Amino acid sequence: MKFKDLYEKGLDRKVNPAVSASDLTDETVLTEIVEYVFTEEIVINLYNILTNIKVNQGSHIGIWINGYYGSGKSHFLKYASYCLSQNKQRCEMAFIRLIEATEDIMRHANGISKLEQEGVSVSELKSLQKWYVSQADVEMVMFNIGDVHDVNADQITAFTTIFWNQFNAQRGYNSFNLALAQYLEKALDDNGKFQEFKEYVKSKGYDWERNISRFAAGRLDLALQMAKEVDSTLSTDVIRTRILNNEVNVSVEAFAAEMKEFIENKHNRNFRILFFVDEVSQFIGEHRDLLLQLQSLVKRLDEVCESRCWIACTAQQTLEEVVTNVGGNASNPEDEVGKILGRFEVRASLQGTSPEYITQKRILEKKGDVEITLGNMFDKDKAKLDAQFILPSQYKAYTSKEDFVACYPFVPYQFQLIMKVLDSFVNMNYVDKQVKGNERSLINITFSIAKETADMEVGEFISFDRFFGAMFQGSMQHLGQRAIANARQALEHIADPEKQEFYRRVVYVLFMICNLSDVDKPSFLATIDNIVTLLMTKVDANKAAIKHEVSTVLAFLIDKAVIRKTKTETGSEIYEFYTEEESKVAQLIKNQQVDSNTYSDELKSIFFSHFGNPSNKKTFATRSFNVGINIDGRNYLSNNADICIDFVTTAETDSTEQFAFSVNNTSQGTHLIYFLYPQLKDNAELRANFLYYCRVQRFAQEPAISDERQRTKEIFRQRAKELYDKEIKPQFQHILDTCPVISCGAVLSASQIGTAKKAERYEALLNCHMETLYSFAMLVSSGETPKNGADLSAKILRPIEAELINEPLSTPEKKIKDWLDRSPHDVTVADVVRQFSKVPYGWSDYATIYFLNELVRRHLYAFNYNNNPNVSREDTARNIVRDSNKFTVEKAKAISQEVLNDFIDAWKHIFNVMSVKGSNDSTELFRNCKETDDSQLNTLLKNYRSLSHKLSGCPFVHTIDEAVTLMESWLTERDHLKFFQTIIDARDEACRLFDRCKNINSFHNDQFANYEKVRKFIDDNRDNFAFLTDEQQQKTVETIRAILTDEEPWDKMPSYMKMMRTLNGQLGECKTQLIEKIKAGYNKVFDELEQYASEVKVPRDKFAKRDITISLKTSTSNFYALQANADTRDFYEEEMKKINGAIPAPLPPSTTGGNGGGTPNPGGLKPQPRMRKIVHLNTHTTKPMRSEADVDIYLAGLKAELMQYINDNNDIIIG
Repeated sequence: MKFKDLYEKGLDRKVNPAVSASDLTDETVLTEIVEYVFTEEIVINLYNILTNIKVNQGSHIGIWINGYYGSGKSHFLKYASYCLSQNKQRCEMAFIRLIEATEDIMRHANGISKLEQEGVSVSELKSLQKWYVSQADVEMVMFNIGDVHDVNADQITAFTTIFWNQFNAQRGYNSFNLALAQYLEKALDDNGKFQEFKEYVKSKGYDWERNISRFAAGRLDLALQMAKEVDSTLSTDVIRTRILNNEVNVSVEAFAAEMKEFIENKHNRNFRILFFVDEVSQFIGEHRDLLLQLQSLVKRLDEVCESRCWIACTAQQTLEEVVTNVGGNASNPEDEVGKILGRFEVRASLQGTSPEYITQKRILEKKGDVEITLGNMFDKDKAKLDAQFILPSQYKAYTSKEDFVACYPFVPYQFQLIMKVLDSFVNMNYVDKQVKGNERSLINITFSIAKETADMEVGEFISFDRFFGAMFQGSMQHLGQRAIANARQALEHIADPEKQEFYRRVVYVLFMICNLSDVDKPSFLATIDNIVTLLMTKVDANKAAIKHEVSTVLAFLIDKAVIRKTKTETGSEIYEFYTEEESKVAQLIKNQQVDSNTYSDELKSIFFSHFGNPSNKKTFATRSFNVGINIDGRNYLSNNADICIDFVTTAETDSTEQFAFSVNNTSQGTHLIYFLYPQLKDNAELRANFLYYCRVQRFAQEPAISDERQRTKEIFRQRAKELYDKEIKPQFQHILDTCPVISCGAVLSASQIGTAKKAERYEALLNCHMETLYSFAMLVSSGETPKNGADLSAKILRPIEAELINEPLSTPEKKIKDWLDRSPHDVTVADVVRQFSKVPYGWSDYATIYFLNELVRRHLYAFNYNNNPNVSREDTARNIVRDSNKFTVEKAKAISQEVLNDFIDAWKHIFNVMSVKGSNDSTELFRNCKETDDSQLNTLLKNYRSLSHKLSGCPFVHTIDEAVTLMESWLTERDHLKFFQTIIDARDEACRLFDRCKNINSFHNDQFANYEKVRKFIDDNRDNFAFLTDEQQQKTVETIRAILTDEEPWDKMPSYMKMMRTLNGQLGECKTQLIEKIKAGYNKVFDELEQYASEVKVPRDKFAKRDITISLKTSTSNFYALQANADTRDFYEEEMKKINGAIPAPLPPSTTGGNGGGTPNPGGLKPQPRMRKIVHLNTHTTKPMRSEADVDIYLAGLKAELMQYINDNNDIIIG
């Protein structure tokens, strides 16, 4: 038996999931009446509406029918219209189906049915049938309010205008021009001439109904002319004016009056008119005024028309929701907007109608014999059905035999799931808005699949991928097509058609369930088990084999960047479809090259975090060691590590013992090794996830080419982080806590490793490794070993006990001495420190230096610091740690006591001291005399250096410099013996030199100020001495100048001071004479200048000031300058020019007499005063003069030259 033989109703018929109000052909009407599926809810709603229209059971005439999009509102409305139809045959047929359905529901009810509880009875329905078929006259006005609303019309009367226009259309009038309808069409109709008018218009070559808009817009006169010809009683001039002026009272009151007139003209108490208005809630939206208009309209029609005019509104929302949306209070009956709830007392809600039930009844209804066959099939395979079709608890398979019979070959959960898929796809704009998870869509898609599978054999099942068939794909929008495009391209890589078909089925299922809404996804995860179940087509299929095939497809799709795998909080593996942009990014990430450094860096983050960010220092025994961590060859923490810790994630063997043996003779032989490779090798998923994470990190560093790419990049980064936090990091941490560990080439036992985790495990293993690696470290960990620089300094500065030499060496001292004795060359303290910091010692620098210094204190060895063998204990304590590379370790040397005695004697004589600080220890004596800052040598050297600087330029400073040079030469000697011998040899010469220096020092302290004063006097007057012309004066000058070269001036200072005072008085007299000469000359010049300026009317401020000029000219102390300043010629000439330049211009001519009648001044311009002009005559001649005639010629030339200036009206002064 084939699937097509199952169904009571054939698959070759036409099924209309969405009804059309205008399609009223007999075939359509019959199909819609016969196939209409009744539920208790539908029967109750129809009964209430039909009953109230006949006899109003309430107080108002509003009917509100609500249901979500596609819930069957339009179908319900159309069936109600069949029951109300003026076509009595259709009316009776509709009632017969309604009564049969009611009886069937009551028959199958357990106990009292819901219909009976709501007062529905078959007898009442038959009574209604009789009234509607035999007595009632019902007219219906049906329209979608959104389709007929004129957006340019007045919103204040929107509802009234729409209802009136649609009522006019019902009467055959136009539906857009109320004035034309009321004053022309209705006038003709009232006179019984409207039909005749339309026929007359047609005879003139026009069609009134088709051309009415043209008549209204531009041919109104023609229309009125034709109307007048049909009905001569019409006042066409009045009608024209009213139409042009649109003189229509569009009000609720006027419309109600119109309706009342219309109803009363029917002269039938059983006449009813119904306005069926579709999608009212969408039209009202949030507009409070529109809802108030509707309320007023319903209220007034009820008051005027006595329950014979009804308004039935369909909406996707309940009336309470509409009220709330406009800001009303649905729970307050006194609320202005809320009052509309009382106007619509008849309510019909289709929210509770099950789309699955409607679909089963319309499409899947089985034949009687088939029901028995399917029932037997269920009994036989019930256990298999339960096992094969198991899904999350919210999605049920077959709950009973009746359920199986009703749904087969579909599975019940498919209907529930596909509606959620469709709703999600609509919200994502993947499919048309009309394709929603509702009754209409479910009927359409189920019927489509039923036809596609008509030839399948009974025993098979329809799999969920069938729902993504031609009907579904045909409704896909651009966004949806793009979302699945990558998957379709990937399928093209599958060459085998059969294999490609299976891959396609998996893709279809995945695409649907991966794109469920965020609300529905948690209850139906895209797991491999759910995918397998949705693909089942046979009850006895091998589910494990199908799961294996599906896993291959999933791996293929992941590789092609179509989907990705992730895990939920509970650990379930689920799959998600990439968007188009995500797919591109996923492919880019897949192509990222991850180098070893990136790989190691990411591992480092995990390892360090797990072990508490290990320090690069580790203290063990006396020393702090540098710790280095190596991850697959990349170093971290320290480049020059004392302790190396290796994390090995890849190796040539996964045997811990073999690997430990292989590193014994390599640099890793002293390392602590975490051998992660065996566990990591067996965890392919972890390796793949970690590689993916590294690739994402690399990709995240690349610049984004667009904002969308940046958003997608961030999505991948977040996903990778989630994978890292939930999967990668925990698994690596487990491996770190359980992997085998190798120390110095030996595998640590379980007892050595212990049970510690995380940072505790790291510290415990590191301590164990240190004890093995540095086996001699504890030799120097006793309390006497210094722990810091201060402790070490204190140990070095201790006095040497006499008995120390006889005490036996400690173990650390022996080991240092043995190494020094074996050394073939000189070694520094740094060499010793370096040697004993290595394996197996690991001593601190302080410990090594301490025990080395003990050998020095025993006089077995000595220190040489910066090639200075005479290093003091203080210098050693201060510098040995910092400058360990400058301290050389040498065998100790001795100096005789005789040399020391001679040195001390010489030192006392040279520096005139009674004792020498120190002891008979040559080193300490050397240091106290030469190295300390407060030694006699360094103190005197410091003083003489300062004195040399102060005496710079003095003829006797060389003596101090000689002393400084001598002492500096002593300080350069570093050898103890040579230093002592140098002082001994220099004893007598040094004493004499230092005596001379003492004289100079005394002179500096007592007389140096007067000495400097004399030297300054000589320097200040070196030019002025030339003005002392007396022979005795010049002799005195020569005598005083001798002080400049005198090497022992201290005895002659009184004479020098006396000569300075004498010469200073004589110079003062010369200066006074020069100044008096200057003043006399300049006073004379200023007298002449001031007189001339007065004569030529030049103000006094136009040339130099007398006092300032004389002050400037006499201010210098240089006699030559004063002598030059006495010449006034250049100054006189310069100032004369200033006065001439300031002489005012001559005034214009004036007239005599008054009132403009005077006579001009015959003199013209006022005469300009004569200027004085200094001229410089050319008195030079190249031709010798030999006679009086020659003189006359020469003088004639001078006269001619002078006359040129005089002729220019100037007073001449010869310069």
